[in-house]
Amino acid sequence: MNFDDELKGAWQGEIAQPPSRRMSDQVRRHRRRHRLLRGLEVVLTCAAVAVFGHALMSRTAGPNHWLLMPFFMVFLPVVWSVVLRAPGRHRGDASEPPQVYARLRLAQLRTDLRDLWLARRAAVVLLAYALVALAGSWLFGDGDWRTASTHLLVYAVGWWLATFAWCRHLRRRRLREYRSTRRMLGP
Repeated sequence: MNFDDELKGAWQGEIAQPPSRRMSDQVRRHRRRHRLLRGLEVVLTCAAVAVFGHALMSRTAGPNHWLLMPFFMVFLPVVWSVVLRAPGRHRGDASEPPQVYARLRLAQLRTDLRDLWLARRAAVVLLAYALVALAGSWLFGDGDWRTASTHLLVYAVGWWLATFAWCRHLRRRRLREYRSTRRMLGP
């Protein structure tokens, strides 16, 4: 029995067994992972505000601060706008009729795919920013600025590679689920 048959059977009420322990454990792990990711985002935001705020207040901002500050001034609001506008998962979704549930899930999957697209574009923009900062520091800066911009470029390349690998993995999974859910709606 494949995923589509199991899903269709569950929606039509053919499978009336209580949720398995494995499914309950999976849901708990998913919720813990979700809370951990939100906590990590909060910690990153607080750390960025504390580091840059302290450097500005104490007037000790160096090349590292000035090169990273524009990125965080754009990155943090974009990340939080994505997080705050993400549609929530409703408990009653799976108990809806199959077509209603399929439409709701398709909307959630489209939002997830759009967010993955946004993450890839943000990684490219960070890489472009790092290249411009490197060129500017080599043209107009001294050794400290060149070192800081080189470190920024190395981190940007690493972030770009990690983002594309992660997005590729998630995109494949989301597209597979999108296609199987789309088949439920028919032609």
